[in-house]
Amino acid sequence: MMLRPEQSPQLKTGQRPTQLVVKTYKPGEVVFEEGSKGRELFIVQEGKVGVYKTGTDENVELARIEKGAVIGEMSLLDNLPRSATVKAIETTKLMVINELTFQTALKSVPVWVTSIIKIVVSRLRDANRRVDQAVLRDKDRGFVSLLLLLLPTYKHELSSCIALDHNLVLTEAYHVCRLKKNEMLKLLASLEQRKIVSVVEDDRHRKHVCITDFEVLMLYEEFLNLKGQKKSFRESNIPDESVALLDNIVYIAQKSGIETDDGTTLQKSVLVKDLEAKGSDNLEKNLLDLKRRNLISIMPSGNDAAILFKKETLVRIKKIKEWLPRFELETA
Repeated sequence: MMLRPEQSPQLKTGQRPTQLVVKTYKPGEVVFEEGSKGRELFIVQEGKVGVYKTGTDENVELARIEKGAVIGEMSLLDNLPRSATVKAIETTKLMVINELTFQTALKSVPVWVTSIIKIVVSRLRDANRRVDQAVLRDKDRGFVSLLLLLLPTYKHELSSCIALDHNLVLTEAYHVCRLKKNEMLKLLASLEQRKIVSVVEDDRHRKHVCITDFEVLMLYEEFLNLKGQKKSFRESNIPDESVALLDNIVYIAQKSGIETDDGTTLQKSVLVKDLEAKGSDNLEKNLLDLKRRNLISIMPSGNDAAILFKKETLVRIKKIKEWLPRFELETA
């Protein structure tokens, strides 16, 4: 290993400026070992490192970390052993922030900032230990839930769809769901076969997990939760004739309905008149079916009746009917 201080920004500590050190690692060289004590963190300046976890008979690669990323920060903050091994994949330069430098820098920030950092780290460690074991036993549910948890904070846009960094998913899948790389890749392939996600490589050869439709991903999580309870979507049993009627109600309401805080209302007489030409013989029966399923409400309105509904209800029913065969698909 070659150790060489390089020109780099100095840390403003309020005391004598501390010269930061940059270490150069050769391909295959270990930065730190799993289980070792962490007394420094690293910022990747150049090159690439791999993150590995010891398996039963081999080291499992969790992720590859590139320029700009920080590694080893958790152990420095909470003094617990390293949770993984990090090795250089190619010639790599890492800026080293040791414990003394880090603690000195912390003294220059308000105490409440330091407290927040420590609380966040503690909660992250605790969350990893206390993730719902029932979900973890069902790897599909755990993995889909993880994607939904990561999206609000880490999503980015790629080719007009929302996406997550593939390495990020790989790393978090291990730390949160205890999924090895081959297990995670198998689950991703299963989602790809169902057309729920796609794995895309950009022009810099970085992989991304692209989500086809965020609402579909949420529906799939709901499907898996229901499956775990040996249940299914209640909407899947709605007769096509009733769905067609709700579709007509939504369509007619676009020109004759009234928007309210509770949803959209449509006079029943307007619906009857519009459907007369179509010869809807089972209108009353299908309206009662929709009401019984709590998909619409029918309220007295003078000599008429008002149908109250929410447009998103139809969108949900249509997506369930469209995607359920894919959700139920048996994949390799």
